[in-house]
Amino acid sequence: MHLKNLRLQNFRNHLESAFEFSRGINILIGGNGQGKSNVIEAISYLCITKSFLSKSDNAVLNFGKNLFEVEGEIVSNNNQPFNIRVAYSDNQKEKIYTINKHRIEPFSSVIGKFPVVICSPEHASVTVEGPAARRKFVDFVISQSHNVYFKNLIEYRHILKQRNKILLTTNKSTGSDISSLIEPWNKQMAELGSYLMLTRKQFVIDFQKYITEIYKRLTDDDGEPEIQYYPTFKINGNYTCSDIEQIFSNELKNKIADEIRFKTSLIGPQRDEFIFRTNQKDIRKYASQGQHKTFLIALKIGEFHYLRDICHETPILLLDDIFSELDEQRSIKLLEFVDTLSQTFITTTNPSLFNKNKNTGESIKIFLIQDGKVNDRTMAAA
Repeated sequence: MHLKNLRLQNFRNHLESAFEFSRGINILIGGNGQGKSNVIEAISYLCITKSFLSKSDNAVLNFGKNLFEVEGEIVSNNNQPFNIRVAYSDNQKEKIYTINKHRIEPFSSVIGKFPVVICSPEHASVTVEGPAARRKFVDFVISQSHNVYFKNLIEYRHILKQRNKILLTTNKSTGSDISSLIEPWNKQMAELGSYLMLTRKQFVIDFQKYITEIYKRLTDDDGEPEIQYYPTFKINGNYTCSDIEQIFSNELKNKIADEIRFKTSLIGPQRDEFIFRTNQKDIRKYASQGQHKTFLIALKIGEFHYLRDICHETPILLLDDIFSELDEQRSIKLLEFVDTLSQTFITTTNPSLFNKNKNTGESIKIFLIQDGKVNDRTMAAA
């Protein structure tokens, strides 16, 4: 899959920008705040219907404007073209997403149709911070490759929200009456949650081989990378979804007194943890900044291979400011590596590194971006 072209109107600081992309590497060069990352953000709108940087569509609207548009043509592996347009009206508070001029609803139906892998400074939290960032990473990868998982995840979050509302308004005096209120939510929560947990468990098993191979290709480090899954209660290797559902139900009953006290749900996928290790050491505690960045990039390249194998469609690779905190040797290795993968978009403030990569298989197209305005040139393959 590749993106042929892109048009932006009133998107961040791009009043009117147009791009024709290379099927190989596309480099977006410019100073901080000039608009290069905005291009990456716009591509995410085409692929997943929203920004990976902001929760609000209003936030990407150019100041003083009432409408933004993002439009581009994506061509699948079997050469099927898709003209995609995303438009947001601030006056109507409405976003419209169309494929080949047909309006698509719900937006969730798009997830996985145009697989994309995004790596930006926003994702540093995956290896550095608490479990929520790692759950988000895992959920995003699985959701792009398994539509049923994504639908169940959305429904689970809805159930969790309703259940937490009951817990929030429950006090000790009314706690004895909570069973009749919360039991219907418990049943649905256990049913959906057991599926999510079993799917996450299998994902970690399947994904391990990708991260192991890629980490070793990116670094000379002899460390063995690991991903380990820690659900809120133990899941044995031979457990079925029904087994997990039964344990889940029992745990919900056993924890109800604590949940009333803390006024929130304490059991379920929303509390799961994923630990990343090298040489059996938690990287949050022992890794350097460079090692964190290398592990994150390995996760993202692993995500690329995993999605390509499961979706049978080559993802677009978006790499936003990834060379900071990497030494020159690792940066060159990474550039040579991604050159063999797919269409790739890279933002940088310093183009000198790309002159040192002599193994480019496709042409490199360079876009110079300044204050939302674009100039481009093609650098032929070596």
